[in-house]
Amino acid sequence: MNTQSKLNINRSGGHDYIIIYYKKGKDMLRIPTGEEIVKGKMTEKLLFNAKVIDYQSKNRKILELKKKVDTYIMMESQSQNPRYSQRKCIKFITQEWGNIGSGTPAIQKLRALANKYNVTEVTNTDTKTLVQYIDGYIQDRKDNNTTRNTAKEFTTMKNRVIKFDAERKQATLLSDINFTWSDAFEKFLRKKNYSSGTIEKTYTILITVLNNLYIRKDENNYNLSDKFRLKGFKRGKKSRNMANPLTFEQFKTLFNHKFNENFLEKTRIRFCLQCSTGLRYSDMHRITPDLIHEDRIIIKPVKTEGYGITAEIDLNPYSRAILSELDFDTRKLKIENASYNRNIKAMFKKMQVDKPDLKYRDDYGSHCARDTFISICVQSGVDFKTILTWTGQRSYAIMDRYISTTNQYKSEQMSKAFER
Repeated sequence: MNTQSKLNINRSGGHDYIIIYYKKGKDMLRIPTGEEIVKGKMTEKLLFNAKVIDYQSKNRKILELKKKVDTYIMMESQSQNPRYSQRKCIKFITQEWGNIGSGTPAIQKLRALANKYNVTEVTNTDTKTLVQYIDGYIQDRKDNNTTRNTAKEFTTMKNRVIKFDAERKQATLLSDINFTWSDAFEKFLRKKNYSSGTIEKTYTILITVLNNLYIRKDENNYNLSDKFRLKGFKRGKKSRNMANPLTFEQFKTLFNHKFNENFLEKTRIRFCLQCSTGLRYSDMHRITPDLIHEDRIIIKPVKTEGYGITAEIDLNPYSRAILSELDFDTRKLKIENASYNRNIKAMFKKMQVDKPDLKYRDDYGSHCARDTFISICVQSGVDFKTILTWTGQRSYAIMDRYISTTNQYKSEQMSKAFER
């Protein structure tokens, strides 16, 4: 049964206002929020964006009212013959909500309903769940043009908190965030077989949200302690994936190979373009003619856009040939990362059959193309400063994780040092 209202628009006197709308059969709720639509300054969900002064306060007011309406709807839905009355809803919002005491049977019923429908626990204080705060943070990031991939990382973390709350049948409030909560959350993540690196990343993203809330705790009266900032709260260990590059011979063979299947041929072009430029998956489909200057790609990588880093990638015979075929416009190569990685695995399974002597593996992903570019450059004797310029990296320590050298190369390097 649908027990959730939604934001809608009501036109009155030539103006558009935000209302909280719910319809069930012949019953309809149209609860006014008192806020008027500001053209060009609204999100897709009819909330105010950052262009509106005090937009966060306005949005909180709207969402708080919506929460009360949803609670009324849930309570009414439990009755034998539910009827949704505008008059009763307004009475609940203006009178009954504020009169509910923490020790009364009514509040117990509301808590039970909140747990059942994954809505915030209702009390006179601390009424918002951690998940709702995370939702608000994600929306703020989207309103300020954060990248889709970054927003997706926060959503993934939020979904893990939702599953954690569902398993223990208790919504997490800000006041719950302490070492005991962290113990339970880590235990849940390990039970779900997440790796130590995934757990570390989950905590890193969660702490980013908590920090954002903590610096605003006084002005917004958030009941959040600083426990999450203390050593030991964060769990897991940052993982470092080993580089998994192709050899230069494997790369050249793949570059010159042709597939009959269209999806494999497009995958070959994408992967070889990455191998010959060092472009990340997120930048591979962003090349346009205006980014080519003096036979060089000049691009601000998506992943490091917050640092103002520019990658300057000189073209070579391989990258130039691919880009020429595409008219120096790679936007037609765009694909979802998950689909791309599935296709890469399929491509190399085919290469294992077609070229068994080259010993291709089938555990490559899109990041392995960048490994290939950097490793080929290192083994060819290119200086690190130039490689950093090409890859848009800030330091050798970061770039080092992409490097893998063959035994033959290491043997040759030893010969250079001592066989003189």
